[in-house]
Amino acid sequence: MKKTLILSLIFLAALSCGKKDPNAQRSDIIDVFDSLDSLETGTPLERTWVSMLGGPRTYYIRTSASFQAKWEDGGRDWATVSTPERIGDNLWKLDITAKPLSTRTLLEGESICQKRFGVLMLTASSAYLGTYIKVEQGMEVRRYDDFSVLTGSLEPNATHNDLLMSRWNATQAGLGYTSTVLPGQEKAWVYSKDGYVKLGNDHGIGADLITPPVPQLQNDTLLVVTFSAVVQNGDVLPDFEGGTEPILPMSAGVTKAAVPATAGADTPSLTVRVTGGGCIRDFLVEGGTGITFNDIPTYNRQSSRYPADIFEGARYIVFIEGTDVSPISVNTRIHFEAGNMNGEAGEKCNRVFIDDICIYRVDLRDDEDIFPMVGHSGKDEVL
Repeated sequence: MKKTLILSLIFLAALSCGKKDPNAQRSDIIDVFDSLDSLETGTPLERTWVSMLGGPRTYYIRTSASFQAKWEDGGRDWATVSTPERIGDNLWKLDITAKPLSTRTLLEGESICQKRFGVLMLTASSAYLGTYIKVEQGMEVRRYDDFSVLTGSLEPNATHNDLLMSRWNATQAGLGYTSTVLPGQEKAWVYSKDGYVKLGNDHGIGADLITPPVPQLQNDTLLVVTFSAVVQNGDVLPDFEGGTEPILPMSAGVTKAAVPATAGADTPSLTVRVTGGGCIRDFLVEGGTGITFNDIPTYNRQSSRYPADIFEGARYIVFIEGTDVSPISVNTRIHFEAGNMNGEAGEKCNRVFIDDICIYRVDLRDDEDIFPMVGHSGKDEVL
């Protein structure tokens, strides 16, 4: 009994002497940095981001321990980690190589670029060390609408099943979108289609579509807005007997061969405006709050996949920033304006179809700011 007690006290004393001061810096700790400069001036990373364009990003590890590097993302395998390379005393480097994140690389069932996460795991089992760095790719979605609850004609040029916004049911109205009744008009000329929206009527009178309040925007500084938009190609097709959708792409006796691919398209224009706080980053110095795109494409009515493919290649991106004078707030709204907005008929129609509106938040502490890389709002070549 006494011998056992003595051995236990010796073991505890040895263990106590072997412990390091918890406040002292361990020489074998694993620290991670995103540049050589930050080795001297920065603090070790706890989280980081990789580009949505994909490709490698290099990181530097400072440790005296022998360690292993692994990647974990729940089985999605959207990035890999290279074998660490020694580049100096207690200094290593490795690459995290990510796959691109865009609407062209989404998994089945995905429609927008949700932020995704992974973990860089650096472990030294012999020294009981582990450093885990959270890695992010993409931006946080604040609001997304695919308009799947809207009903109407599937074909853009057919109108018999379309509904003015004033006639939307409770579920459809519950999306929260609104529109302006223009001077001299009794209604706003916004229509529901089958899973998308139409702005403007067939007499050249315009319309706007206004996003609902998004309370989460209250403390945001940078926003990215993406959407799909095309202008109408050709005349409205006649109503069909029975009010049912025609067999596509033939409609009302008009054969596919007789329908021009893009002839007679509407004016290819759309204005995006922000109200209630925030400026378009393209015009930040001037405090500009609107931008007009005059290159809105149309669809090919001779396509073998028409009308399912009307929005292909028609994705746009707009960059918004809050300023001291005009901070982003819960009152911030995005307006999409098409056609003549003074309530009078235009010389030419400017009917625009819109789908998949998404508002992203950019947090410069954790996220990639793609505006310097892209340089301007316009056709979305990134997402």
